[in-house]
Amino acid sequence: MKVARQSLRTFSYAEEGLLSAEDVGEGRMIPVIVLDVEDNQDIIDLIKSHYSIVSGDVTMSWIQDFFNRKDFIFKMSFTKPMQIEFGIRFNIAKDLTLIDAIIQSKGLYLQTGKKGDKVSKKLNDEKILIEVPDLGIKDFWNKLLQKTLIEKYRKKGFSKRESKEVSIQHIKSIRELWKIRRNNK
Repeated sequence: MKVARQSLRTFSYAEEGLLSAEDVGEGRMIPVIVLDVEDNQDIIDLIKSHYSIVSGDVTMSWIQDFFNRKDFIFKMSFTKPMQIEFGIRFNIAKDLTLIDAIIQSKGLYLQTGKKGDKVSKKLNDEKILIEVPDLGIKDFWNKLLQKTLIEKYRKKGFSKRESKEVSIQHIKSIRELWKIRRNNK
C-alpha cells in the first residue's frame, strides 16, 4: 500500500522565547515563536490583520510527521480574518521543552522575523496570541516526551532505571516553570 503525502506548508521557527503578562493567560509563561516565513506575505498579512479585529478563527492539531517520525508539526487552519493553512515544524528531541510549553501553557504568540531576532528585542512587533485548547494529545505527548528523554539519558550513559527516574524529574522541573504565574500584587 502506498501512502499519499499531503502537502502542508511548514516552517521551522527562527527564534523562540517566553512572555508573561498579568492580563494574558492568567499571568502564566506563554511561548513566543518567531517564524522566518521568507517571501510568504500571506502569513505576514495574517498577523497584521489581527490588529484590526477582536479575534480570529483557527482550528489546530498536532501531527507527528509520518515520513519523519522525529518531527512534530503544529498545524493551524485560519478561516478568519483570512483563510490560510500552515504548520510549524518541531524536532521532538531538540524542541521537547518548547512543545511541552505550548501544550502546558495552552497558548503561543506568533510573530515573524529572521534568525537572530531575539524575542526581547521584538516585544513591540506585531504578534498574535493563539489559544491552544486541549487537543486530546496529552497522554500521547506525555508518553512520547518520557520516551524521548529516556533515550536521551540512555545515550549519555545512564542505566534504564536511572534514565526513567531522571526523565521523570526532568519533566517535573520543566513543568514547574509553566506553573509560575505573574501577579499584580
